[in-house]
Amino acid sequence: MDLSSLLRINRNHGEIKEIFPVEYPREESAFVIMKKYFETVPFMAFSISIWKHMGMILEPRFTKPRRYFYMFINMFQNVFQFAYLFHTKELDKLILNGYFTFLFLNAIIRAIIIINSRHKMEKFMEKVGHLYDIMVNSKDEYISNMVKETGIRAHRFSVLNFCLSLTTGTCFLIYPVFAGMIDLPYGIHVPGIEYMKSPLYEILYIYEILVTAPGASLYIPFSNLFTSFCMFAVVLVKILKHKINNLKRPNDTEESITQKLHNALEYHKVLIDFVEEINNIVTYICLIELVFFVLLLCALLFVLNIVKLLPQIIMACLYILLIMTQLFSLYWNANELWVESLDVAQTIYFSPWYEMSQDTKKKLLLLMLRTQRPLKITAGHIYPLTLQVFQSLLNVSYTYFTVLRRFYNK
Repeated sequence: MDLSSLLRINRNHGEIKEIFPVEYPREESAFVIMKKYFETVPFMAFSISIWKHMGMILEPRFTKPRRYFYMFINMFQNVFQFAYLFHTKELDKLILNGYFTFLFLNAIIRAIIIINSRHKMEKFMEKVGHLYDIMVNSKDEYISNMVKETGIRAHRFSVLNFCLSLTTGTCFLIYPVFAGMIDLPYGIHVPGIEYMKSPLYEILYIYEILVTAPGASLYIPFSNLFTSFCMFAVVLVKILKHKINNLKRPNDTEESITQKLHNALEYHKVLIDFVEEINNIVTYICLIELVFFVLLLCALLFVLNIVKLLPQIIMACLYILLIMTQLFSLYWNANELWVESLDVAQTIYFSPWYEMSQDTKKKLLLLMLRTQRPLKITAGHIYPLTLQVFQSLLNVSYTYFTVLRRFYNK
C-alpha cells in the first residue's frame, strides 16, 4: 500500500488524519503498542529507553517513584548550585560553575515540560512509529532505503551525543583532582554547614558523581529526539519530492496522474501538520537554549582570557565544544528542513508539468505556491532555527565577549 494513499483529510473537522494499515485489537493497551514502536524505531529507540527507565514517559509499574526520585536529586543539586553562584566572588569560578548550574536547570525544565505534556509527546512518537513502519516496509526501495539509512545515522548521533555529554561530565568530576585543589566538581554552597571538611566533603563528592548521569539523562535525550524528529521530517520532504518526480510515468493515464497529485497535496498537508507538532514541542526549549547558551558561550570565551591554570583552560574549551555541538546539531538539522522544504517548488518546476493537463497544471501551481512558505522550527515562535541565525548568535556572543574583555582590561 502506497504511503500517500494512507493519508486523507477529515473535512468535517478540518483536521488531517492518518490511516494506518495495521488495526490493533482493543484489548491491546497503549503502553504495549508504543513500547513495540519505541523499541524498534531507530530515530527514537535510544533516547526513549533512557526516558522510560527514568519514568519520564509511559506508565509501567513504579514509574512515578523513579520519576520523582530523579527529579528530586537534580533539583536538590541545582538549588545549592545557585546558592554557590550568589555566594562566590571569584569570577572564573562563577562562570565555570555557572555553566553546569544552568545546564542542570535546563535539564529540570525539559523534564517538567515532558512530564506535563507526556500524553501529547507519546501520541506524537506513536505517529512517528507508525509512519516509520509504513515507509520502511514500502515497496519503493528508494523510500525504504532512505528511511533505514537516516534512522541509522539518527541512532548513531544519539549515542555519540550522550557519550560526549557523559565525557564532559566525567572531566568536570575529576577536575579538582587535576587542579590540585580541595573543591567540589559542581560548586555548591550549603549555608551554616562546613561542607568542605571530612567526611561531609567526601559524601557530597560522591553525591555529585552519582547525580551526573541522571542529569545528563534528563537533558540529552530531548536534544537527541529533537534532532531525530528533524531528520525524520527531512526524509518526509524528500519523499514528497520523490513523488512529484514520479507523477508522470510513460504508461500513466490522466486519471492516475490526477490521483497521484491529490495524494501529494494531502501528503503535503500532513507534512505541514507534522512539522508544526515538532515545533510546538520544542519551540520554548529552543528559546531557553538561545538565551542561556549565547550568554554562557560569551562568558566562557571571557574565562579563557582570565584563567591561568591549564585544567581550567581545558575545561573551558570542553564546555565551549559541548555548547557548539549541541547548538550546531539543532540548527543544522532545522536548517536542512528549511532548505529541503523550499526545494520542493524547484522540484515541481523541473518536473514534466508541461506534458500534463491544464487542470493538473493549476493544481501543481497551487502546490508550488504553498511550498513557498518553508517548513521551519522556531525559538519561542519568533526566530527560525537556521544556520544564518546560528551565525548571528556566534557574532552576538563574540561582540559581548569583546565588550566584557575591554571593560575587564580597564
